Amino acid sequence: MEIRRKVSPGGLWRSLYPVLVYPLAQFLAQIFYALVILAPALIREQGLGPGDLEIQIAERLLEGTMVIIIFAAACTIPLFGWLYYRDIQKKKAMGWRDEWFPLTEGRLLWAVLGSAALALFCNQLVSLMPLSMWTEDYEEVSEALNTGGIWLQIIGAGFLAPAVEELMMRGLVYQRFRQMMRPGPAMFWSALAFGIFHGNVIQGIYAFLVGLFFAWLMERFQRILVPMVAHMSANLFVILLEDMGGMELIYGSLTGFFLSLFLSGMIALAVIRILRAPDCP
Repeated sequence: MEIRRKVSPGGLWRSLYPVLVYPLAQFLAQIFYALVILAPALIREQGLGPGDLEIQIAERLLEGTMVIIIFAAACTIPLFGWLYYRDIQKKKAMGWRDEWFPLTEGRLLWAVLGSAALALFCNQLVSLMPLSMWTEDYEEVSEALNTGGIWLQIIGAGFLAPAVEELMMRGLVYQRFRQMMRPGPAMFWSALAFGIFHGNVIQGIYAFLVGLFFAWLMERFQRILVPMVAHMSANLFVILLEDMGGMELIYGSLTGFFLSLFLSGMIALAVIRILRAPDCP
């Protein structure tokens, strides 16, 4: 049974304030990393004074980006998980029933395949757009996310960041929008918030596109597990593809690029069509 309230300033604030909490957690994690981890290490190793210490911390802070992301996500996941659980309990108390599209292992695997294909397709699609004036900010973010080695990237960007982002964006933001709107507008506005959250145009467009798919999965299955696993699969696929040189291979040939663009797009569309079918295996 669908419960829908009117759109109101209070409802919008309730829907969007979680998007401010996670950046705040990252900021606090950055301060903790700088003062508790970096500063003592630099003083011990190099005996730096306050002025030189500040410069060295600023230069080395980028290297700890993935550690900061992991720490912030680990601290924020319990909070968002509790808020999500509380929202579900409130909906049940108001008469909401579990009218869910049944989830099977096969459907979850289709979501994994579709999200990986969509991630590659959207990466390539964004690279075709004339966004050169915004590449500087994107390159800085990409450099930061590639620090720490492959295992830190897998833990941070592959598992913990998708977990906290899905609890925040689909578990809270989308579900709270959904209480005020029909599925289409709720998907659009939550995906737009997801894009803006990423802080630069290139990542923002990519996040908006994949965010629509993750919100659709949430609407389809009404389980945070599905978009969370899909998001993890998309990130891990891109991380491992880059680490194994797959991206260089794809972007190194015009034929290979457009063939990959076509195939990944077709796979993503096929998976959406399969998951829309009531008799999906």
